Amino acid sequence: MPPSPSPFDPVETSWPTESGVVKKGMTVIGAEGEVLGKVDHVDGQEVVLEGEGSPFVTISEIDGVDGDRVLLSPRGDATFGLGAEP
Repeated sequence: MPPSPSPFDPVETSWPTESGVVKKGMTVIGAEGEVLGKVDHVDGQEVVLEGEGSPFVTISEIDGVDGDRVLLSPRGDATFGLGAEP
């Protein structure tokens, strides 16, 4: 029997969300217009960015997807204080 798949599939390059399809390499733009990085992959409810330390944003922070950009909401991290672990 094969092992059950991990939530992160390294072969996947796009992930559907309520705000649109997030794709590997898309630029993530913060609420103030700053570039936060590029999408490496989606793991559960986290969009993991390329780079050392694997920074991430939560899917709940996404306001929309526009072309090759992921736009974040100005409301901040919707999970803050709701049991999210550092």
